[in-house]
Amino acid sequence: MLAGLLLLVVEGRADLASGQEAFKARDYGRAVQAFAPVAEAGDATAQYYMGLLHERGWGLVPDFVKAAGWYTKAAEQGNPKAQHNLATLLQDGRGLARDLPAAIDWYRRAAAQGSAKSALRLGALYFAGEGVERDFHAARQWWERAYAGGEADAAYNLGIMARRGFGTPRDAASAFSWWEKAARAGSPLARNAVGELYLRGEGVPPDPLAAWAWFTLAADAGVAAAAQSAALLGANFNDKMLAAARAQAAEFASPP
Repeated sequence: MLAGLLLLVVEGRADLASGQEAFKARDYGRAVQAFAPVAEAGDATAQYYMGLLHERGWGLVPDFVKAAGWYTKAAEQGNPKAQHNLATLLQDGRGLARDLPAAIDWYRRAAAQGSAKSALRLGALYFAGEGVERDFHAARQWWERAYAGGEADAAYNLGIMARRGFGTPRDAASAFSWWEKAARAGSPLARNAVGELYLRGEGVPPDPLAAWAWFTLAADAGVAAAAQSAALLGANFNDKMLAAARAQAAEFASPP
């Protein structure tokens, strides 16, 4: 009896590993075949993957109802990724009736386990007063947690709060600090915002070369306004200035 149970555990782990390998290789059909029996047997990680495959339509016909079902099974077992994804379905009303209180509860559970994505969402909900009483202090706390967990968009949002004075006096220097963090982490909108501050000399000494560099990086990521700003600014540069600005752009684009 015990030997049989051990064999099932070993086989389940092998199927899970096989599914993860197939998923990483984007062989979603094989991933479904590997995950399905393990998920049915109650493995939370496999259940999360089944939810994700159903939600995205990878290897399966997209089905939000089935995705929600698998996420729920995994979330109830404490899987933080499933908890976060289930919360997004509840917030958006996909596969389930829209239920903000339930979504917030699952975001909180996931954030308590370190989900930066859930902390980012909670910050947005508190900032907008959606499903909770509007609370800029709580929004700032959640976004600070999200940034600490690696979410660059949280730093961009914190910069907006500082620049516009949401829940705190307006502070261009603080806005620059947050936006620069987000910009160096790759946020296109933050790169454009940093360019604007350098151009205007707000929160930082004016520096048209640095402004051009950040505008160019933002434009490369698809920010149309940044492309226009870079073109207008660069029209006034001589060759030496343009070379220096390009060198700065290369430096800013380097990983921190």
